[in-house]
Amino acid sequence: MRTISTIMAGAAALAVGAGLGPAADRAGAMCSFNGLNGHWRGNDGGIYSVHESGSRVWWTAMSGDGGRSWQHRFQGTRTGDIVTGRWADFHGPMGRGTLTVRVRDIMHMTRVANTGSGFGGQRWWRSCDDVVGHPG
Repeated sequence: MRTISTIMAGAAALAVGAGLGPAADRAGAMCSFNGLNGHWRGNDGGIYSVHESGSRVWWTAMSGDGGRSWQHRFQGTRTGDIVTGRWADFHGPMGRGTLTVRVRDIMHMTRVANTGSGFGGQRWWRSCDDVVGHPG
């Protein structure tokens, strides 16, 4: 009779053998993502609550100090791996503009282009911990 640890070891060996590596194995085994929905972190220190329905993508975001420095909203459209839309602060410096983001994979996004003033984020990521209990 196989034990759970034997089954898990076999699954890990298959993932590594397929070229997925340990990170992909952990993500696939532990995460349950529903599109872009969930909590993302940005290199600007912000926390982004992202929602996706069909081609529509929107989020609310706040600075890492609990939103005291800035808060903004974004609304856009996803076509393939590109999300384009408009953002506007509703607390803080009151910037606004357009934003284009590339979805690199289910756990990473990068800024491609932006207009306007004050948008600091260039990279976003999430971990399995950000999805558990917050599936979107």
